Amino acid sequence: MTHWTEQLFIENAETFGEILERRFEQASEEVEQLLRLVEDQRGVRPERTLDVACGVGRHVLALAEEGCNAEGLDFSPEFIREAQERASDEELTGQAEFHVHDMRELEEFEGPFDLVTIIWNSLGYYDKQTDVEMLSEIQRLLSEDGVLAIETSNKEFYVRDFEASNVQEVGDKLHAERKHFDVETGRFETTVNVFESEGSEYDYLDTIEFQPRLYAPVELREMCERAGFEDISLFGGFAGRDVSLDSPRVVVLAE
Repeated sequence: MTHWTEQLFIENAETFGEILERRFEQASEEVEQLLRLVEDQRGVRPERTLDVACGVGRHVLALAEEGCNAEGLDFSPEFIREAQERASDEELTGQAEFHVHDMRELEEFEGPFDLVTIIWNSLGYYDKQTDVEMLSEIQRLLSEDGVLAIETSNKEFYVRDFEASNVQEVGDKLHAERKHFDVETGRFETTVNVFESEGSEYDYLDTIEFQPRLYAPVELREMCERAGFEDISLFGGFAGRDVSLDSPRVVVLAE
């Protein structure tokens, strides 16, 4: 049976890619805040970086614009093609490099990297043991003072403020979203029906589904510890605020 990640990121790459495209504007500010947080908290200004599950490369390109030698990997050929085209258009091909590669096979990569990032719920696609093994491989890839940065949704916040359905406009598309939280697996099972604007009406276009596992902050700490990290800090977002039940996002820095 095809895993939901292959259906979403490869078979439905064009539809989901439109969602990623609309997040490019946020990437520069997020990267600025992240670099400031890493420097303030760990005294590191990274030169070589790797973004795991980079999608269409929005954070890789933002890191390159900040002067980093930035690399990204994703197993979606369509996403990597789009990322490479953007790097060429923005004249960043010398500082931004992209790889079609599965995040579960990091043993094939060579470091060292000063900063490895996992951003926007990219941790939680698979089972917890797979995630811990991936984190362990990331530790191997880091330089002596290198930092792992994870940014993800805060399970504690989203379970408390769970919204079973919503409708939003994405460009000229309408997304009707339904969610179910599975308490046994910790996964949000989400179905999005996509409709295309036709004058004053909408025609059905496609359906995409995804089932990411969300982790509570304490689980993220425990997983990093199991992977061999010792110095672990948690924040309520890229700006470095204290994490709490009211934090929609969690950022982890680990060495």
